[in-house]
Amino acid sequence: MNIEEHFRRPRNRRALAEADGTGSAGDEGCGAQITVYLRFDGEEIAEAGYQATGSRAVVAAGSLLTEAITGRSWQQAAALPAAWLEQELGEDDAAERRPGEAPPRDGEATGPPGEDRVAQAADFTIEALHAALEDALRRDRLPTADGIDPDAVVVAMSGGVDSAVACMLLARSGRRVLGLTMRLWSDPGATPRDGASTCCSPQAVRDARAVCHRLGLPHLTVDLELPFARLVVEDFVAGYRRGWTPNPCTRCNAVFRFPRLVELAERLGAATVATGHYVRLRTRDGGLVITRGRDRDKDQSYMLWGVPPELLPRLEFPLGEMTKQETRQLAREAGLPVAGRPESQEICFVPGDDYRGFVAGRLEQAGEEPPGEGKIVDLEGEVIGEHRGYIGYTVGQRRGLGGGAREPLYVVAVRPEDNVIVAGPRSALAVRRLELESVNAFGELEQGETYGVQVRYRSGVVRGRVAAGAGAAGPGPGRPGSAPAGGPAGAGRLQVVLGEPAYGVAPGQSAVLYDGEQVVAGGVIAKTD
Repeated sequence: MNIEEHFRRPRNRRALAEADGTGSAGDEGCGAQITVYLRFDGEEIAEAGYQATGSRAVVAAGSLLTEAITGRSWQQAAALPAAWLEQELGEDDAAERRPGEAPPRDGEATGPPGEDRVAQAADFTIEALHAALEDALRRDRLPTADGIDPDAVVVAMSGGVDSAVACMLLARSGRRVLGLTMRLWSDPGATPRDGASTCCSPQAVRDARAVCHRLGLPHLTVDLELPFARLVVEDFVAGYRRGWTPNPCTRCNAVFRFPRLVELAERLGAATVATGHYVRLRTRDGGLVITRGRDRDKDQSYMLWGVPPELLPRLEFPLGEMTKQETRQLAREAGLPVAGRPESQEICFVPGDDYRGFVAGRLEQAGEEPPGEGKIVDLEGEVIGEHRGYIGYTVGQRRGLGGGAREPLYVVAVRPEDNVIVAGPRSALAVRRLELESVNAFGELEQGETYGVQVRYRSGVVRGRVAAGAGAAGPGPGRPGSAPAGGPAGAGRLQVVLGEPAYGVAPGQSAVLYDGEQVVAGGVIAKTD
């Protein structure tokens, strides 16, 4: 009986319609296509079925997979590697042939020329299984845990080497580890320079899964495209529309990534969430605070200033005491498939890093005309040139201002209200006072107290005194009572007077306050003087 006949039978059509999760992979152009469906009874897969067309290999792969996972837990199914399925398919194919007989020629589609049909079938079948698990999770049909296992940890897998090594270290320590990758929104109209190097791209999802399977661990993908677009992407576009320079990574960590990860971990019965960030957690005044990583060249504490303080007890950062060089060496020694993967330097949802074109495109899709040409003026208001749209300019920028001035000119201010760029010498960029909004504090802030202040990810630290707005831990970005990071001014404000001028500080960027190596607070820069 071929698979088409199998699915014409009423019972199996009903089973497919009533499935808890369904996923597909491949297509006619690839030479093979398979759909896998799952039905759960508790954490056990009570029924698994498939529909496959295009090659004998993919039909055999579907049969092997469903037989292997029926009666097993979904975690066991999520840990099943394509390599196992490929090996089983190869052995079955060889066993069916008489000695000396050549491999059978496929009478149906044979797949792309030169492609190994067995490997392709194994990959497609595992891809379809994980799509079915993702579908079940999205529909809230994946079995939830009865309680929290204090030894279980969810590792956020980006597809890069850092999260891979974090996952490996926790697995080696004997913990019960589940790898989880967020499927995030990215610009469908953009062409990435390298899909494998973009965080959470389809290739990154496959790389993360391959690492987990290499370590014998289950892996899940969760579809969060819509909430990510609403909370992070739309805020990014709005920030540029108002003439700011938003930082989407700090925003994402604060209001999206870590809150969602902790929520998912609890749903899956894990006590904590681990990531590959180069930061450490330390105790301060009876609570936890984020502290710089040992590798100062890779320290990412600046990016995590907005993580809600109440989530810190649920987080782990296994790489905090390591250097990047040590991380790559461990990955190479373990033979992890992402050991040599380059780091992404792009905004994850803007492949190609063309944020100006991206913002203009999003505004057009929303029915709004992107900002057009306008005037460039000097500090006295005299017109010295024209620009092609203020969203292409940020405070501190030199290029795009024309030449002919006695000294180099920089963007000093962006004025969206009259579509004007103000340019001036470097001295005009000097900032002595910051006004922060959406402040998130990890404890009490005393008015008059002096801290180290960092205004960009790679900038140095200058001393700054809290002038106003000090108090207990603020509500943080995106939480009740606060303004969105990049939105209108609201609660959780703070004024900081710098002991020496900072240069190129743009509204929308983040300012983070440090006591030594510990993050004590952070906020979005709303005004500068």
